[in-house]
Amino acid sequence: MSRSPALAALALLLAGCMPVGWQQAKLLEGKYAIGTPGGSWVSVAPGGADHAWIERAEGASIYTDSNCGSRFREARTVDLATELVAGLQGATLDLEVERGIGPREGVVRTHSGRLDGVPVRLGIAVVNHDWCTYDFVLIAPVGSLDTLWPAFERVLDGFDPVRR
Repeated sequence: MSRSPALAALALLLAGCMPVGWQQAKLLEGKYAIGTPGGSWVSVAPGGADHAWIERAEGASIYTDSNCGSRFREARTVDLATELVAGLQGATLDLEVERGIGPREGVVRTHSGRLDGVPVRLGIAVVNHDWCTYDFVLIAPVGSLDTLWPAFERVLDGFDPVRR
């Protein structure tokens, strides 16, 4: 047997041994409903995220992302929220609230810090559902977070991990 067919057979065998939940979880990434920020927010290409909007006048952005798999099944939302601010220099936690986001409890935080040397405020929300973690991030200039918060809430209010 040549090397390529043997490797292909091994890959198929291993894929067949993966837990069904994990295989199904990977298919769930990016397949959830959310609200839209409305107003002057414009949808843009999300890059590595699932959805993204910018608000040009304020210089702000909102994005949402999902990650699915066994690593996220039992992860604490507060720990996952901490991972989201790893790139924020001089990060300070301004607010942390556990609250309902869609059908589950999640965590909502605000942080202050610098992103690439620019002072910013972040609003983040993290929720787990089954094998997936859903991240919501608002990046705003200092002094604009409160004004932009209702748009972020509209995105959160429309979250439904079940509608695909």
